Amino acid sequence: MPRSEAENQRIREAQRASILEAAKAVFARKGWDTTIADIAAAAKVSPGLIYHYFANKEAIFSELIKQSMQSDPTLFQSIVQSGDTPSQRLERLITTILKTRHDYIVQFGIAAQAAKEHSGSGNSLEIMHRMFQNLQHRDAEAKDLHELMMRRFHTIRDIIMQLIIEGQREGEFAQDPPSKLTLMIFSCIQSLTNLALSQPEEYEKHYPYTDIIMRMLKP
Repeated sequence: MPRSEAENQRIREAQRASILEAAKAVFARKGWDTTIADIAAAAKVSPGLIYHYFANKEAIFSELIKQSMQSDPTLFQSIVQSGDTPSQRLERLITTILKTRHDYIVQFGIAAQAAKEHSGSGNSLEIMHRMFQNLQHRDAEAKDLHELMMRRFHTIRDIIMQLIIEGQREGEFAQDPPSKLTLMIFSCIQSLTNLALSQPEEYEKHYPYTDIIMRMLKP
């Protein structure tokens, strides 16, 4: 008896999910040197089947990042809506952001690529930038990813500023302009991301860093 369209759809979804799961492991190990052949071998399928679902490895990379980021706004909003003080909520938010940044670095092979190019001329942030540049911005998938990343950035920025304003009203934070304090927090997060890329052992040795960042906001 022929399979129904619903059954065929389930099979296609399972195959696609299996390819993405295999790709995640390969990217974490090889970074941007990953090839479609590598992913096919890990997924135990033919390269042709992968091309049936994805145009190239850039499309796979893009989809993995999108999947990882889709739950972030809900997570961040749940922190904001908890009943804790602004200081407690901001501390938990920063800790969560640092953890997700670190998870992305490991999951998408950025750390592997950084280690491979450690003796080269580019620093780790440049490596990360080059990896993202490999996504073809004319592609619909890359456009969607870029929009998702920008929404994530604006969501985090707005939440941090909201918590700072609340904390200032309650006397928990310094009375500097909220935009300036938000920029300072982002600068710390970016610098710690760079440390996690270039010196992962040093990063892990002193993690977490949230308490130090929070002390910088004290009045």
